[in-house]
Amino acid sequence: MTGRHAVAEAAAPPRRSAPGGFRSDVQGLRALAVVLVVLDHARIGPLHGGFVGVDVFLVISGFLITGLLLGEADRHGRVSLVGFYARRALRILPAATLVLAVTAVAGYFLLNAIDALRLLKDTVWAAFFAANVKFARDETDYFAQDDATSPIQHYWSLAVEEQFYLVWPLVVLVLVWAFRRHGRDRRAVTVAIVLISAVSFLWAAYLVGDDPRGAYFSTPARAWELGLGAAVAALRPRIARLPRGLLAGASWAGLLLIGGAALEFTEGTRVPGPPALLPVVGSVLLLGGGMHAAGWGPQGLLSLAPIRWIGDRSYSFYLWHWPALVIVGSVWRTPHGWSGLLVVLAALAVSDLSYRFVENPFRRAQVFRPRWRGVALYPVSVGVLGLVVLATHGAVVHEYTKARPAITVSRFGQDGDTTNVQFSRDPRVALVQASVLAAQNGMAIPNPLRPRALGLADHVAADLTGCEYAGLPDPMPMCERGDTGADRTMVLVGDSHMRHWIPAVDQLAKRHGYRTYYFVLQGCTPGLVQPWSLVTDSPDEGCVFFHNWTQQQIEQIKPDIVMMSSDTLPGYVNDAGEHLTDGRDVADLIEQGIVDRIHSLEGLAGRVVVLADPPRLQFDPTRVSERGATLLDVLSDPQPRSMQMRAAVRAGVESTAADYIETKQWFCAYGRCPVVIGDYITRRDRGHITLEYSASLAGPLGRALGLVDGSPRT
Repeated sequence: MTGRHAVAEAAAPPRRSAPGGFRSDVQGLRALAVVLVVLDHARIGPLHGGFVGVDVFLVISGFLITGLLLGEADRHGRVSLVGFYARRALRILPAATLVLAVTAVAGYFLLNAIDALRLLKDTVWAAFFAANVKFARDETDYFAQDDATSPIQHYWSLAVEEQFYLVWPLVVLVLVWAFRRHGRDRRAVTVAIVLISAVSFLWAAYLVGDDPRGAYFSTPARAWELGLGAAVAALRPRIARLPRGLLAGASWAGLLLIGGAALEFTEGTRVPGPPALLPVVGSVLLLGGGMHAAGWGPQGLLSLAPIRWIGDRSYSFYLWHWPALVIVGSVWRTPHGWSGLLVVLAALAVSDLSYRFVENPFRRAQVFRPRWRGVALYPVSVGVLGLVVLATHGAVVHEYTKARPAITVSRFGQDGDTTNVQFSRDPRVALVQASVLAAQNGMAIPNPLRPRALGLADHVAADLTGCEYAGLPDPMPMCERGDTGADRTMVLVGDSHMRHWIPAVDQLAKRHGYRTYYFVLQGCTPGLVQPWSLVTDSPDEGCVFFHNWTQQQIEQIKPDIVMMSSDTLPGYVNDAGEHLTDGRDVADLIEQGIVDRIHSLEGLAGRVVVLADPPRLQFDPTRVSERGATLLDVLSDPQPRSMQMRAAVRAGVESTAADYIETKQWFCAYGRCPVVIGDYITRRDRGHITLEYSASLAGPLGRALGLVDGSPRT
């Protein structure tokens, strides 16, 4: 998982002060939160739910910001919005801007060009504090196996916090003005804050069920966490009058709640929904208890000098640790355990420098005493990052202007006599063979490629023209494609690995006279097996519904051809409801599931065809954009588990009357799978075919299907 941190308040030097002033235990709570996050990210120890540190930080931010606003309103009868935003700018922008700029430049030197350009786009969104919107729009999956992780993905939480800061002072001002005008005290303000938080919590509870990834990045769904911290600040005078022993006990309970969540939560835990109450309530208890707790409370532990030291640097530590982990993982291997510890210690050292020489000097600089100069840091920050992005983008693109020849059966990097080279009579297979030899001969990667190498990060799945079944809309749409006036029909059923064949099938349908329906749902294999959802950490009931729905549509359509294809996921559910991940167990389920589905279609379709899934690559194809890479660097062995699942599907199909179409020969030869074939990039990630290469396979696929002059093979 990536960053879940919201430390907008730069730390002041540890010191004791009067109630309502600086609290060293809050710095300790910050230290706890950032350590939980960092240990989780670096895969150190058992804290797989360490991402709850972000929930802790959001509560702290709501508490501190609201306390400052209410305190200023109590003292002066008003709040200076210019002063508020100037303070936020001085505390947040210097370190955030520095990390973004350094990461962008480091990405140019250390990442491949595709990932470097993707990083620059993310940087622009982060510069405007909209990273959460961007990652939600991209449906970023923290646990995705095929997608590269952005080195600045953790800026989403900073965006949430800044969006909160943009609105919350106005809310507090309106509440204070409205209730004081009617002669009411802070209790009314507290009630209003709690009601606002309750609405946000209900929205979060709904959204995590409907769109868990979107909920994770949503500011409205996160507002209740900040709001409960704000409620603690509003209740400060009343809480401080509670018995000290009660507050100390509540503080220990809060610490246990946070620790329990960090130990028990998993990647499937639906936050910021109801489970997030554990760390949020835990944080509330610690913040409230720390106002006047007895000496045996945990505040003494949280106020120890080493813990406060980390708390002071928690903002910089968070900003630096994630880019360090991601970039080291890109150029070496994913840090974990001892290697992860070394990386985070190095990040902590850099964070200390950032704290001492960037955060503190900006906060204390006399030049920013006029408030407008602090506010002016926002456009200055955007301008600096804009220059960095433009310069880095130009440098990346410049390296990809030189043309290099494509691979052909007569040009494959050979040196010397080639009379002994025997290629297949099938032109497509021959080109795959030539591409493997070109890689083994160290031939340079062709340029330009189809699709463009530098555009591979933006490559998307085939358009479904309104028939996206993600989220299982009600009613489920039906979209005719291909030759919509034809009498014959073809139905495609499967997951995203059926979807990537649409560019080829669309051509065949129009050329040979078939109306087509594409029933594809991401993560739902057409075989009658139930996947285990990594998003919800539970059996995928949506896939079962989709199986039933597609079966009903096929019964009504009675198509001439039903074509199926799919990937296999890490886990499935057996008949006993057990979560299976072992390769052999999953293969057995997949084999039986495809047999069951084929039998269910008997009498409903003229022909059932199972299209073999292309062997999965061992690495991300964005390697084509690495500086100095040759074709040998993008020549992959087939992934063993992928081959195991392919064998299971084939065994299942061959025990029935359905047709099995092998596809491996269009992607691999001599036991190796080149990312580049001819002048095509074949994959957009380890498993999905690019739209361009899929379209180029219309001819070979049509011949394999036996489609000649509109007639199917018999």
